[in-house]
Amino acid sequence: MSESGVVIVGGGMVGVTLALLMAKAAPTLPVTLLEAARLPPALAPGAMPSYTPSFDARNTALSRRSIEAFKDLGVWPQLAPHATPIHQIHVSDKGHFGMARLNAAEEYVDSFGYVVENAWLGAVLLAALRQCPSVTLIDGVQVTEVTSTGEMAQVRYRPAAQMSSSMAAASDPSSASINAPMSASDDITLTTPLLIAADGAQSQSRAWLGVDVRSQPYGQTAIVTACETSLPHAQVAFERFTADGPIALLPLPDQPDAIDAAQPGCRRSLVWALSDAEAARVQALDDAGFMQALQQAFGRRAGRFRRVGQRHAYPLALMVASQQVQGRAVILGNAAHSLHPVAGQGYNLCVRDALVLSAQLAEAHQQGKDLGDAGDLATYAAAREQDQSQIIRFSDSLVRGFSTAQPLVSWLRNVGLVGFDVLPGAKPALARYAMGLSHV
Repeated sequence: MSESGVVIVGGGMVGVTLALLMAKAAPTLPVTLLEAARLPPALAPGAMPSYTPSFDARNTALSRRSIEAFKDLGVWPQLAPHATPIHQIHVSDKGHFGMARLNAAEEYVDSFGYVVENAWLGAVLLAALRQCPSVTLIDGVQVTEVTSTGEMAQVRYRPAAQMSSSMAAASDPSSASINAPMSASDDITLTTPLLIAADGAQSQSRAWLGVDVRSQPYGQTAIVTACETSLPHAQVAFERFTADGPIALLPLPDQPDAIDAAQPGCRRSLVWALSDAEAARVQALDDAGFMQALQQAFGRRAGRFRRVGQRHAYPLALMVASQQVQGRAVILGNAAHSLHPVAGQGYNLCVRDALVLSAQLAEAHQQGKDLGDAGDLATYAAAREQDQSQIIRFSDSLVRGFSTAQPLVSWLRNVGLVGFDVLPGAKPALARYAMGLSHV
């Protein structure tokens, strides 16, 4: 058994982001990050990142507040070349008159946010984490038990035959033993004053801690891919609601193998939510059949769909943990709340959670306080309650409100879209909310 500082279970987007924020805010506070998957090594110059379970084929729309956090961490210059700004947002309801548009220039900002591929986000964040001497990353491990009491939290894990990476080894020779070869049957126990469970929507850590969840499947599956269109995206993000589910079409950076190098800016991210049965049918189509179905559903605002990449399918559900603090443990990320991707708010909400938590822990560490103090953890949970509940309610209402074909509801939502497009004050309020600037 060994003692540690803060232990984070889950080295995906949220776990890595929190570890970076803590290393910045409290550089003398030891952090151990445990991840089940083998994380990719540092990228060679000019290489493309590979997909992993933690940093997969999906794309993330980063709000301005998230980008501010990355600038503070010093990683935005490395991430910006792989991100595309959103200058306009276009919302429409297929087959109906309602339409709404947001323009960044009218809100006096250079963009509403940026779209980045998760694989690139992972490559940049992991490269930065490898430079943090206070963080030890242990990947390829199986966590076998998590417990939390009033006195301490414990994590038991089973390492792979060879531990792959320790961030602290380069600057602290005493940590080098964590890289030594170990039998897969050896279990290691870490004790910690504070455990962060950030191991995803199906979090086993959350289950071990006895935290229940409220789960409401949407009966939808998201098909995610990249595509090329005959018209340039012009930094416009489309949200198109259809009877079968919403379609998000977001701008992406070009790749060297673009069909028409003389006409750049035609690569886009697609997130197409369909009923489970329809998604299975569409997913089984060949590329030509898939693009034909997509063209019919989306229309011609992007021109013709000319090429589509490898498709990935993800079932969709709203999941909210019954509590986000249990003993000396904090539930974070998708383990705390997993949202429909329709409004692009999931990861940005998690970043705001991580910002508040890291700031609170840094202050406690500076003052020599107990990091797992029950009162402080309750203060964190209370501080995040309003933002979380508003975003969860907003995204869920958006999905359900646009998923019904009832004539009266359809008419009301289209009147609402038109009203939003013309009413003074409506756009700035929603724009600030969507950019993540009204919270922290």
